[in-house]
Amino acid sequence: MGAGGVAETGGTTGAGGASGAGGSGDAGSGGAAGSTTFVVATNRYDNARSGANLQETKLTTANVNGTQFGLLFSRTVDGQMYAEPLYVGGLMMSDNKLHNVVYVATEHNTLYAFDADDATATKPLWSLNVGPSGTNSCDNLAPEIGITSTPVIDPAAGIIYFISKGQEAAGWVQRIHAVDIVTGAERPGSPVVITASTKGTGDGASGGNIAFDASTQLNRPGLLLTNGVVYAAFASHCDAGTYHGWILGYSYDGTRFQQVLAYNVSPNGSKGGIWQAGVGLSSDGTNLYVVAGNGTTNPGTANLDLSESVFRMRISDYSVQDYWIPTAYTSLNSADADLSSGAVLLPHNILTTGSKDGRIYVLDVANMGKFSANSDKILQTLTTPGKASGGRGHVHGGPIYYNLPGGAGERVFVWPEDSPLMEYTLNATSRTLGGLVTDPIPTATFTPGHPGAILTLSANGNVNGTGILWATIPTQNGIDGAWHKTSAGALYAIDATNITKVLWSDSTGTWNVAKFAPPVVANGHVYVGTFSKSLRVYGLMN
Repeated sequence: MGAGGVAETGGTTGAGGASGAGGSGDAGSGGAAGSTTFVVATNRYDNARSGANLQETKLTTANVNGTQFGLLFSRTVDGQMYAEPLYVGGLMMSDNKLHNVVYVATEHNTLYAFDADDATATKPLWSLNVGPSGTNSCDNLAPEIGITSTPVIDPAAGIIYFISKGQEAAGWVQRIHAVDIVTGAERPGSPVVITASTKGTGDGASGGNIAFDASTQLNRPGLLLTNGVVYAAFASHCDAGTYHGWILGYSYDGTRFQQVLAYNVSPNGSKGGIWQAGVGLSSDGTNLYVVAGNGTTNPGTANLDLSESVFRMRISDYSVQDYWIPTAYTSLNSADADLSSGAVLLPHNILTTGSKDGRIYVLDVANMGKFSANSDKILQTLTTPGKASGGRGHVHGGPIYYNLPGGAGERVFVWPEDSPLMEYTLNATSRTLGGLVTDPIPTATFTPGHPGAILTLSANGNVNGTGILWATIPTQNGIDGAWHKTSAGALYAIDATNITKVLWSDSTGTWNVAKFAPPVVANGHVYVGTFSKSLRVYGLMN
């Protein structure tokens, strides 16, 4: 057993490997079973959480403009959409017709499958409500909690997995579901009520064990599917009550779920929630990469708690192999300035994450730095412009990597709260970021408030004239943005080879931005979830 508490580890009897960017058994951008059509099966396109779709052949920097590109249609749903939309192309649905399908989950505990292209198909291909949502007791998620994290799809098995939360007669309950992507029906043995327990003496312990509490825990990061196992991570529900950071792993063999992992970040302490601003756990197929927030941290002890840390867990035995705890973890904890983004994997064995302290951290995945009382033993720490100028500069959305056409160099984009859009050049030799370029959106008179801009990149590989950065931002409430309140949203398209060039924007203020949820680009369309109970679909007007 590594750091933290692990229980119920075992074999993986998953439904089979999805064909995708992540490799066998991973959910990623790739082909659906029996086809070569495009699939967005997981949060931020792949298990590295790259945020980049490099198979977009229709949208270019030439045709994304005010004349040719715009809102095509919208679809009404029954709740707010915290989860990112997912997409499967070329599916034979129950009407015996081929469809490209976009999947949408809401806080009202409903999952929808819509035709992704047809503006006249106003009704869903199917919808499934899985029970009552929960009445929220705080303003982090208002007014209800249901399906919050981005689901994950196994295209080869034809299953979409997701986690629901709600209040029933017996109290709060959370379930993991396996639903047929064609029919919308629960698969055999689904759903299963989520329970878990690990050994520990920390908050909420009883008889030397800590039980998962469905009322205080919330699955915020997108689900991860790798090697036939679905992984879900949990933080708190409104920072209330007794909670811990949890990672649960489930295999599904077509007839039943089996829990193969229950890991507690702070078994001998408290908190350490894994929220990652909605970014899913990342994986290279051999390891899980995890970012935990505020809580107990005790470097140098045998029973290590890993709150306020980044760590690497080996999948074969679920042992923690390496970690990084910031030198300033005590002050980060006391200021509620915890690590606040996912572990995004970049080329050259680099991992990046960020914090509510306005910092971007660059780590070596093979040597993460552990803990030093004198200085952080990582590749690099960068300060966001918002933080440097005396603002917040919180980092929530993950960075985006793009290898520019024509050998022009490797770039990393990030747009923190209270900061301009930032472009760094990645030095493959030193594995550091430099040459910062910033440029506020010229048509705006502000930098985005909380949570900053959430980015996606689309391109046709390294074909010149196809790299586009897409950004959703809050446009109201100043620096507070969408923090503890709703805000009107805007969608921007920016030339990825020249971030001073805005190609197009929708800043009409008629829809509310979905906090932490990135736009999804697939097959010439851009899908944007909202807090206005609607899915907005953009594309070429002809």
